[in-house]
Amino acid sequence: MHSRLRYWKYPIFIVMLLITTLLFATIYSLNDSASAPYDGFDDRPDDVIETPDITDNPNDITNRDGEPDDEPDIIPTDNPNDDNHDIPEYAFVTMDEADIYDGFLLLVNRNHEFVIPDNLDVVNIVSFKTEPFRVLPPHYLLLRSVIGSLDKMMAEYVQSTRDRTVAINSAFRTVEQQEKVLNDRIARVGRTEAMRWVANPGFSEHHTGLAIDLIGYSGGYRMDFTGVGSTAWFRRNSYRFGWIRRYPPDKTRITMVPHEPWHFRYVGLPHSYIMFENNWALEEYLNILRDHTMDEPFIYEFEDIEYEIYFAEGLIVPIAFNREFVLSGNNVDGFIVTAHLPVDESIMFP
Repeated sequence: MHSRLRYWKYPIFIVMLLITTLLFATIYSLNDSASAPYDGFDDRPDDVIETPDITDNPNDITNRDGEPDDEPDIIPTDNPNDDNHDIPEYAFVTMDEADIYDGFLLLVNRNHEFVIPDNLDVVNIVSFKTEPFRVLPPHYLLLRSVIGSLDKMMAEYVQSTRDRTVAINSAFRTVEQQEKVLNDRIARVGRTEAMRWVANPGFSEHHTGLAIDLIGYSGGYRMDFTGVGSTAWFRRNSYRFGWIRRYPPDKTRITMVPHEPWHFRYVGLPHSYIMFENNWALEEYLNILRDHTMDEPFIYEFEDIEYEIYFAEGLIVPIAFNREFVLSGNNVDGFIVTAHLPVDESIMFP
């Protein structure tokens, strides 16, 4: 009896111990599952629809609390960069104020002063030209980037006319040099007459390094450049090299300068063609371009390339993608953009 009683109590003890152990194990397992991170295993049924995280939708205008977001990150439907918009995609380029006074389309006249920058890249024409035309002192500096076009123009003139008497009489002038030119003219003809022909210091195109004066020179003697006879070639052909006759006789009311057949100004291609074909003075051309923005550019086809030319006021300039472009300040209040599709249209810009 004693032995059987001990044997009966032993199984009961085992059973209670097992129940207690299972109970503690279950409680521990539940706590551990609640605190453990999600391990990436997804056993949810296929028909469960998941609510997307709001951060995955950049066009959502509410935040996680259901309140309107102060600054929604949305793209407006009228965005000019939209693929369905007629206007080419473009970027804005921020220019420095000094850039307004740099370029080939600067307007310098009696009403618009040009302040010569310290870094103006003028060089000695004689040192950089390759053709045998004469350059007379003392004003023999010119913007480095236009000497190549001057070379080609002078070479073709000699080839076409066989005349080797045309020389460069004046090019870049400092303010002090311009003052001397004015004072010398005043001493000869008086102030009133001198002021008709010579610009005040600071208001001369010669300060830009983009202007030249031509003269006849033979046997050590200087002769007036009249623009007639063989020298009429410059009036008829300079535009092909990026140069214009700056002060023609029929534009004196606009330029405020009497006819100067000897004064030529570089504006670059295709602008010289446009001005020549339309008989526009520089003032007229730049004023016309003010009416053309990037949305409605001035279109001109030149050497099988279609150019889009437009004006941008201020320092923020829109530039279309997939275009090669050249920027020029106008020396007044903005920029002229000359853009065209690349010859190789596989090249992507900007």
